[in-house]
Order: sequence, then C-alpha cells, then structure tokens
Amino acid sequence: MRPGVDHFPSTHATWIDAQLTVIEECGEADARSRAAHRALARYVMERYQGPLRAYVMGSGLRDLGDADELVDGFFAHFLASPDALGRWRGSGMQLRRWLMNGMAFHGRTVRKDAARRRGHASPDADAITGTQPAADPDGAGAFDRAWALEVVNEAHRVTHAECVARGLLDEYEVFRLHVNESLSYAVIAPRTGRTEQQCANATRRIGGMLRDAVRELLRGEGVPAGELDDAVAEVQRLLGGA
Repeated sequence: MRPGVDHFPSTHATWIDAQLTVIEECGEADARSRAAHRALARYVMERYQGPLRAYVMGSGLRDLGDADELVDGFFAHFLASPDALGRWRGSGMQLRRWLMNGMAFHGRTVRKDAARRRGHASPDADAITGTQPAADPDGAGAFDRAWALEVVNEAHRVTHAECVARGLLDEYEVFRLHVNESLSYAVIAPRTGRTEQQCANATRRIGGMLRDAVRELLRGEGVPAGELDDAVAEVQRLLGGA
C-alpha cells in the first residue's frame, strides 16, 4: 500500500521524513518504529522493483539468475534493518542512486558467494568487485528509464487525486485527451462543452500540477532544491520528452 496522498503534493517528501524520524527517535524495539520500517519497506519495494529489475536485466548481473529473485534478495537484505533508509538520508545521495549502488554491490556479493561455494575463485567475480554501477551504462540507462516512468506514473496518480479533491476531473480529462491521446483542441472542445481556449487553459493548468508533483517526488528522494529543474528535465529526457 502506498503512503496516503492527503494534500497535493508535498506529503510525499514529508511522509518519508516522518517515518525516518519515528525510527530514529523511537528505537528499533518500539512498535511505532517497526510500523514505520514496514511502511518504508513497502514503499521502496513498490517504487523500485521495476527499475532494479531493469538494471539487473540490462547489466552484467543478468547471468546471476532470475532478476526478480535477485531484486527480492536485495530487498530482504537491504531493508532488514529499520535504519537502512536512515543511512540513505545521511548519505546526501538521491534515493535512486543509493539503491542502484546497493543493487550492484548485492550482485557482486551473490557472484562471489557462488564462486566460493564452487570451491574456487571466479575471475568474473574478482573483476566486478571494483566496478561502479556507472561503469555499466546499459544497466544504468535501463534503470533510469524505468525509474523515470515510475516517477511520472506516480505524479499522474497524485495529480489525479488532487483533481478529485478540487473538482477538476473535467480539466484532467481535457489534459488526458490532448496529451495522452493526441487529440486537437478542435476535437476536444465539442466533446467537453468548452471552447478551444478553455481546453488549452485546462491543459496548461493540469500540466503545471503534474510538473509540481514530479518536483515534489524528486525532492522527496533527495534531489536538492537548486537541482530540481534539472532533475525534472532529466525525467523528460529519459522518457523522450514526455
């Protein structure tokens, strides 16, 4: 279950920080801390299962076996401790880079353990030990594209929820018809009982809400305020200008 979206769109960032603060202040033995840990683990697994799977399938880790099983193993190890994401917050890194690095290191560990069980050193395992994820551009690129798609999909969910709350579903439908279905305002206007200019205004309004949602999602994953515009542009680039 995703964290609730009660207000648009700032709760995403504050929700993550709130759970981490509960864990830090209450201690691992406290029931509130355990509940916050479970909620954060669900969030990370839901958001990053697809991107990390894409990373495995596109990288040198693909030969380690089933990608979903490898990602599940990483989550089981990485998220076992309540302070796992606290270490991320202290690192100053963006969450996606922290997790991609963690997935790479987990894969190396799996490879070396497999070689050890076979009773001999593995040249491949030794070679990959010193390799950073950025040195595997195919895997990193696949991860980034899948991550960008997850961000935009979540931003659409947040925007839609806000439109429901504010009574703007008719404007959201205009936006959807124009952007997703590539219909002209001349076609949309008679369908919706609006003028073409009103349709254009609705599209701009919802598009702005969507961009704000993307910014807040990125801010919640560790992008500094001064880099948010560049990060939004990167998401657009990764999705081909979508």
